[in-house]
Amino acid sequence: MRIGLDLDGTVDDFMNPYLKRFGRPKKDSEITKNVQQILSKDRNFWLSLPVLRHIDFVPELYCTKRVNPKQWTRKWLVEHGFPNRPIYQMYYQQGNKATMIKGRVDVFVDDSISNFIKLNLSGVPCLLIDQPDNQSWGPIGRIYTLNKQEIIDTYNLFIDTGMFDNFKKLL
Repeated sequence: MRIGLDLDGTVDDFMNPYLKRFGRPKKDSEITKNVQQILSKDRNFWLSLPVLRHIDFVPELYCTKRVNPKQWTRKWLVEHGFPNRPIYQMYYQQGNKATMIKGRVDVFVDDSISNFIKLNLSGVPCLLIDQPDNQSWGPIGRIYTLNKQEIIDTYNLFIDTGMFDNFKKLL
Protein backbone atom coordinates (compact mmCIF):
# COMPACT_ATOMS: atom_id res chain seq x y z
CA MET A 1 0.00 0.00 0.00
CA ARG A 2 1.35 3.42 -1.00
CA ILE A 3 0.96 5.68 2.03
CA GLY A 4 1.54 9.43 1.96
CA LEU A 5 2.13 11.52 5.06
CA ASP A 6 1.58 15.10 6.10
CA LEU A 7 4.33 16.51 8.31
CA ASP A 8 3.30 19.22 10.80
CA GLY A 9 0.92 17.78 13.39
CA THR A 10 1.30 14.31 11.90
CA VAL A 11 4.96 13.33 12.27
CA ASP A 12 6.35 16.46 13.95
CA ASP A 13 5.06 18.76 16.64
CA PHE A 14 4.70 22.16 15.00
CA MET A 15 2.06 23.69 17.25
CA ASN A 16 3.75 23.59 20.65
CA PRO A 17 6.97 25.27 19.43
CA TYR A 18 4.84 27.77 17.51
CA LEU A 19 2.77 28.59 20.63
CA LYS A 20 5.91 28.91 22.74
CA ARG A 21 7.31 31.47 20.33
CA PHE A 22 4.21 33.47 19.35
CA GLY A 23 1.51 32.64 21.91
CA ARG A 24 -2.04 31.57 21.13
CA PRO A 25 -3.27 33.13 17.86
CA LYS A 26 -6.58 34.97 17.72
CA LYS A 27 -7.30 33.45 14.28
CA ASP A 28 -5.73 31.00 11.82
CA SER A 29 -4.62 33.78 9.48
CA GLU A 30 -2.26 34.97 12.23
CA ILE A 31 -0.44 31.61 12.08
CA THR A 32 -0.19 31.83 8.29
CA LYS A 33 1.20 35.37 8.51
CA ASN A 34 3.83 34.42 11.14
CA VAL A 35 4.86 31.34 9.16
CA GLN A 36 5.15 33.19 5.86
CA GLN A 37 6.82 36.34 7.15
CA ILE A 38 9.00 35.01 9.97
CA LEU A 39 9.29 31.23 10.21
CA SER A 40 9.83 30.69 6.47
CA LYS A 41 13.30 32.19 7.03
CA ASP A 42 14.06 30.52 10.38
CA ARG A 43 16.02 27.36 9.63
CA ASN A 44 16.56 26.56 13.31
CA PHE A 45 12.82 26.55 14.03
CA TRP A 46 12.14 23.86 11.39
CA LEU A 47 15.20 21.77 12.24
CA SER A 48 14.41 21.77 15.97
CA LEU A 49 10.78 20.60 15.79
CA PRO A 50 10.25 17.58 18.04
CA VAL A 51 9.14 14.24 16.63
CA LEU A 52 5.47 13.66 17.40
CA ARG A 53 5.09 10.14 15.99
CA HIS A 54 7.41 7.52 14.54
CA ILE A 55 6.50 5.25 11.65
CA ASP A 56 7.05 1.54 11.03
CA PHE A 57 6.98 1.69 7.22
CA VAL A 58 8.48 3.56 4.28
CA PRO A 59 6.02 6.16 3.02
CA GLU A 60 5.56 6.74 -0.68
CA LEU A 61 5.87 10.49 -0.16
CA TYR A 62 5.42 13.42 2.18
CA CYS A 63 3.13 16.33 1.30
CA THR A 64 3.07 19.58 3.25
CA LYS A 65 1.92 23.17 3.05
CA ARG A 66 5.19 24.49 4.45
CA VAL A 67 6.78 27.55 2.89
CA ASN A 68 10.32 26.98 4.11
CA PRO A 69 13.07 25.58 1.85
CA LYS A 70 12.51 21.92 1.07
CA GLN A 71 16.10 21.01 1.99
CA TRP A 72 15.37 21.98 5.63
CA THR A 73 12.44 19.54 5.66
CA ARG A 74 14.55 16.78 4.11
CA LYS A 75 17.36 17.39 6.62
CA TRP A 76 14.88 17.17 9.54
CA LEU A 77 13.39 13.92 8.22
CA VAL A 78 16.76 12.24 7.69
CA GLU A 79 18.19 13.46 11.03
CA HIS A 80 15.18 12.00 12.84
CA GLY A 81 15.35 8.61 11.14
CA PHE A 82 12.51 9.04 8.65
CA PRO A 83 12.94 7.54 5.17
CA ASN A 84 14.25 9.90 2.52
CA ARG A 85 11.25 10.03 0.18
CA PRO A 86 9.86 12.66 -2.21
CA ILE A 87 8.51 15.82 -0.59
CA TYR A 88 5.66 17.69 -2.26
CA GLN A 89 5.18 21.25 -1.04
CA MET A 90 2.03 23.28 -1.61
CA TYR A 91 2.71 26.92 -0.90
CA TYR A 92 -0.94 28.01 -1.05
CA GLN A 93 -2.47 27.37 2.39
CA GLN A 94 -6.02 27.08 1.04
CA GLY A 95 -4.96 24.72 -1.76
CA ASN A 96 -5.87 21.07 -2.15
CA LYS A 97 -3.03 18.58 -1.72
CA ALA A 98 -4.93 16.19 -4.01
CA THR A 99 -3.73 18.19 -7.04
CA MET A 100 -0.15 17.18 -6.19
CA ILE A 101 -0.53 13.59 -4.97
CA LYS A 102 -3.57 12.04 -6.71
CA GLY A 103 -2.47 8.78 -8.33
CA ARG A 104 0.76 8.71 -6.33
CA VAL A 105 -0.69 7.25 -3.11
CA ASP A 106 -3.42 4.80 -2.13
CA VAL A 107 -4.06 6.64 1.13
CA PHE A 108 -2.85 9.85 2.75
CA VAL A 109 -2.65 10.70 6.46
CA ASP A 110 -3.21 14.27 7.66
CA ASP A 111 -4.10 16.01 10.93
CA SER A 112 -6.05 18.87 9.34
CA ILE A 113 -9.80 18.43 9.04
CA SER A 114 -9.90 20.76 6.03
CA ASN A 115 -7.16 18.80 4.22
CA PHE A 116 -8.88 15.52 5.19
CA ILE A 117 -12.18 16.72 3.70
CA LYS A 118 -10.64 18.21 0.55
CA LEU A 119 -8.60 15.09 -0.19
CA ASN A 120 -11.50 12.69 0.31
CA LEU A 121 -13.86 14.82 -1.80
CA SER A 122 -11.19 14.93 -4.52
CA GLY A 123 -10.86 11.15 -4.74
CA VAL A 124 -7.77 10.65 -2.59
CA PRO A 125 -8.60 8.48 0.43
CA CYS A 126 -7.35 10.32 3.49
CA LEU A 127 -7.29 9.26 7.13
CA LEU A 128 -7.31 11.75 9.98
CA ILE A 129 -4.57 11.29 12.59
CA ASP A 130 -5.90 12.11 16.04
CA GLN A 131 -4.89 15.53 17.38
CA PRO A 132 -6.41 17.77 20.08
CA ASP A 133 -7.47 20.37 17.50
CA ASN A 134 -9.40 17.95 15.25
CA GLN A 135 -11.76 16.46 17.82
CA SER A 136 -14.83 18.06 16.20
CA TRP A 137 -14.64 15.32 13.56
CA GLY A 138 -16.03 11.97 14.69
CA PRO A 139 -14.42 8.54 14.52
CA ILE A 140 -14.90 7.88 10.79
CA GLY A 141 -11.51 7.68 9.09
CA ARG A 142 -9.66 8.48 12.32
CA ILE A 143 -6.40 6.78 13.30
CA TYR A 144 -4.35 7.13 16.47
CA THR A 145 -0.86 6.02 15.45
CA LEU A 146 1.28 5.86 12.34
CA ASN A 147 1.43 2.09 12.60
CA LYS A 148 1.15 0.58 9.12
CA GLN A 149 -1.34 -2.09 10.18
CA GLU A 150 -3.65 0.48 11.81
CA ILE A 151 -3.52 2.58 8.63
CA ILE A 152 -4.30 -0.45 6.43
CA ASP A 153 -7.11 -1.69 8.70
CA THR A 154 -8.74 1.75 8.96
CA TYR A 155 -8.35 2.34 5.22
CA ASN A 156 -9.99 -1.01 4.46
CA LEU A 157 -12.85 -0.25 6.84
CA PHE A 158 -13.24 3.22 5.28
CA ILE A 159 -13.41 1.72 1.77
CA ASP A 160 -15.34 -1.51 2.53
CA THR A 161 -18.13 0.23 4.46
CA GLY A 162 -18.69 2.71 1.64
CA MET A 163 -17.66 5.68 3.77
CA PHE A 164 -15.13 6.88 1.18
CA ASP A 165 -17.58 6.56 -1.75
CA ASN A 166 -20.25 8.37 0.26
CA PHE A 167 -17.95 10.85 1.98
CA LYS A 168 -19.93 13.90 0.86
CA LYS A 169 -22.92 12.61 2.87
CA LEU A 170 -20.81 12.66 6.05
CA LEU A 171 -20.37 16.43 5.89
